[in-house]
Amino acid sequence: MPEQEAAGDAPAHPQRRGPDPWLRFALTFGVLALLSELIYYGFALESAVFQLYLETLARISGAILSHLTGGIAVRGSLITGELFSVEIAEGCDAYRICALLAAAMLSFPAPWRARLVGLFFGLLALNLLNFVRIVGLYFIGGLYYDEFHRAHVIYFPIFLIAMTVGVWIVWVRWVTRDDYDSQPAGA
Repeated sequence: MPEQEAAGDAPAHPQRRGPDPWLRFALTFGVLALLSELIYYGFALESAVFQLYLETLARISGAILSHLTGGIAVRGSLITGELFSVEIAEGCDAYRICALLAAAMLSFPAPWRARLVGLFFGLLALNLLNFVRIVGLYFIGGLYYDEFHRAHVIYFPIFLIAMTVGVWIVWVRWVTRDDYDSQPAGA
């Protein structure tokens, strides 16, 4: 048995009560992420609401593009222009990265107000970055067609995943700032 502690000394590592918060986070995150995928593939993709959502993304992207270049027209979820045409389809919607961010924020042990603030600004940021992706793909397709496929299936997905993780890390640092501020230097 290790050396006995003097009477009144607190143990170096206090005993936890209840389930491990990181295990609870991981399990809750896994369940919510799985649920979001089931909703996406089981219901959302085939719904009229989802098609309307894709068409709305196309209209907003088309409006952004019309400020940057001429000849932009939007028909349904198709954006056409003088340089290129892009169709907003499954996977172009940012749903899955937003769902992962939401699952992570909802699973993290933080006050509900902080979760809601994080969700609002985090989902706003990811959707704005998705518009950057759509506009970027339009110009890459029109100006550097040979790079379009690689940008569409490799570079932009990696970019959006990295931004999702980055938004979550910034949010976690924000909600745990008091924990970091109260630690002594060098701890």
